[in-house]
Amino acid sequence: MSHARTTHRPRILPAATAGVAVTALALTGCAGRETPADAGEASPTSSTMGIAEECSPGFTDTEVRIGTSIPLSGPAAAYGAIGQTLKAYFDDLNAAGGLEFADGVTRDVTISVIDDGYDPAKTAANVRQLVEQDEVFALAGVLGTGAAIGVAPYVEEAGVPNLFVGTGSDAILALHETTPWTTGFMPQYGFEVQALAAYLIDNHPDSTAAILYQNDDFGESIHAGFEAAFEGTGIEIIAAEPYELASASVDSQVTALAASDADVFLDWAVGAFATQSLKKKLELGWDATTVINAPAADATFFLKPAGEGAADGVVSIAYTKDITDPSLAGDAGYDAWTTFAAAHPDEVNALSAPAAAGYQTAQLLEAALQEMEGCTREALLDAATSFDGLELDLAPVAISTSPDYPYVFSEVKVQVFNGDNWDVAEDTYTAN
Repeated sequence: MSHARTTHRPRILPAATAGVAVTALALTGCAGRETPADAGEASPTSSTMGIAEECSPGFTDTEVRIGTSIPLSGPAAAYGAIGQTLKAYFDDLNAAGGLEFADGVTRDVTISVIDDGYDPAKTAANVRQLVEQDEVFALAGVLGTGAAIGVAPYVEEAGVPNLFVGTGSDAILALHETTPWTTGFMPQYGFEVQALAAYLIDNHPDSTAAILYQNDDFGESIHAGFEAAFEGTGIEIIAAEPYELASASVDSQVTALAASDADVFLDWAVGAFATQSLKKKLELGWDATTVINAPAADATFFLKPAGEGAADGVVSIAYTKDITDPSLAGDAGYDAWTTFAAAHPDEVNALSAPAAAGYQTAQLLEAALQEMEGCTREALLDAATSFDGLELDLAPVAISTSPDYPYVFSEVKVQVFNGDNWDVAEDTYTAN
């Protein structure tokens, strides 16, 4: 049963002013976009657009089709909530009459969700199906760095926007130089490191640090990023331990790091490893300020399962409001979220971080569709990379995007876990 949508639409506000600036990785301007000639046969000119323009496939006078490939099964099935929430959001919008576009015409936005089991090869097959058979106008909410990189040449050739991909990998920025059709939903990982490093320099000067990281290119880039950010400051990394994703636990690595008696624990473990590392640190009695990565900052699934006191004082970035904090009741965006989730009890868990990401992805897509000038895929990409002070229900900062920086969040805050919920610090950190 569909429920009438009760949330408020995303709003455009004056661009937010940052409290603290952090220099992110060098930004590279992208070349002018040109829709490839072989991007597929365009639909007939829309009689309602008021301009002499052929609409891209998937865009008609009555409907716009959007597709996503997401794990609904397998080890990453919990992230399927992104696609399920995205679909539920637009199902509500359609049931309420549809979305009004810039040309004044109201259209349904139809979301197709296909399971890829978190297998990039399956993602590639799904994307081809969505574009060539289902004729979607665009992709939104696809999950994972491997998936984004794997389909990048195809979406570039087809001229199909792959928007708000569930990753903050620095590889998206490198990819953007030649393939500007992909944008990342999460804050850039390099920017995340620099924001947290700036927070530590201000709040824990002259400290020693120890780092736990994955033994792969991602982990090495995080290690190198912190080393570079701390260079010339009073903070020094005195111990480092990599771990394998195939390992049973990270207990031995945490034990070795604790032996350094460092003041700060840079805990870049992911998933269950994050929970293990916090639990082991508590068992060892290691009294260090712990800093964790954004994917591990889910209080319900990763922090609280580590045990009472294990996550007290943990530091992370904040780009989503703490949906586990009932004291936010009365905040308009939080109330809109909980009302929406309550209307979809079988599809949306109000305490699920992936579901919240799907909700934010839906509002980003809604705003881009509303603001696009015309009916082409290039117009949608332009709108998605030109937000100026967009306010989302669950974002603690306003969203401003640029064609030169392929990530949704160019501003973040820092938050500290109090054992039950997150307390958000006042300063805002900006990628320049």
